[in-house]
Amino acid sequence: MLNHISLARLFLIGLGVVGLYTASAEMAPEEVSLIPCLFHLVTDVPCPGCGMTRACLAIIHGQFGDAWHYQPFSFLIIGLAIGAAFFPIRFKNAWGRCSPLTRNVLAVSGIVLCLSVWIHKLWT
Repeated sequence: MLNHISLARLFLIGLGVVGLYTASAEMAPEEVSLIPCLFHLVTDVPCPGCGMTRACLAIIHGQFGDAWHYQPFSFLIIGLAIGAAFFPIRFKNAWGRCSPLTRNVLAVSGIVLCLSVWIHKLWT
């Protein structure tokens, strides 16, 4: 059965494999299109998560500026995956020590920040 630890490890392994493949094939992250965005296909507007694949691959390639340009939340996603995959007990304990109010504030702040970045990208 897949739990969050297994999923985080699977994500990091998959990212590493695709990163090695693109590096050996000398492909730039912007040339990779693994998963088409259904939101973008239907609405012709990029979704809040568009660019995440390219950003994660840019991080693997060491192109941190490009990764930030594609999707700033890629750094958070990879950081959370590393935390969940390699430090699951510390990760769970840290989250468990947070009060429900703190958890809600973090969740709402993350959503607001994500939508703010999305709106900014739409207008630039």
